[in-house]
Amino acid sequence: MLTAAHVLTHIGLAWIVAGVARLSVRDRWIVMLAGTLLDLDGAGLVWSEGAYLAAHRAAGHGLLFVVLIVIVALLRADAPWTTAILAAVSFHMHLLLDLVGTGGPPIRYLWPLSDRGWSYDGHWVLASWQNVAAMTVVALGVLVVEWRRRRRPVSLASPSSRVRRGALRT
Repeated sequence: MLTAAHVLTHIGLAWIVAGVARLSVRDRWIVMLAGTLLDLDGAGLVWSEGAYLAAHRAAGHGLLFVVLIVIVALLRADAPWTTAILAAVSFHMHLLLDLVGTGGPPIRYLWPLSDRGWSYDGHWVLASWQNVAAMTVVALGVLVVEWRRRRRPVSLASPSSRVRRGALRT
């Protein structure tokens, strides 16, 4: 249960970062994925604990991966620089949560150049009041971002306003 909530906290935090600027749907997805996709390096758990420990918090949690994300944002985003910066922030917020919020294997940020990892001896255990508080704050933050986003004035010419006007008539 708490592991799933921790994953949702990463997704929610990435969504909050994406809500900092007015971004297109594509750009919000890039920022959100930048804060969540890095956990795919934990897929080695499917094969063995050794494969998990060899790859998790290395391949997806490193400088190489964030550079790749920034390049994708610069090439594919509608607002490339804003999206790239927010994607990098989203990525690093995920690292911060991992560092203080779960412990686990060290984060090998400079992998494959170095296997030296970062860890924090004062990290919280997953089932701690600190993690529950962080999860609650992020959930409330997502609600605030969505409330603010829906209250923004919408141009009468935009497709979303036509959908809203049509929905009100039904």
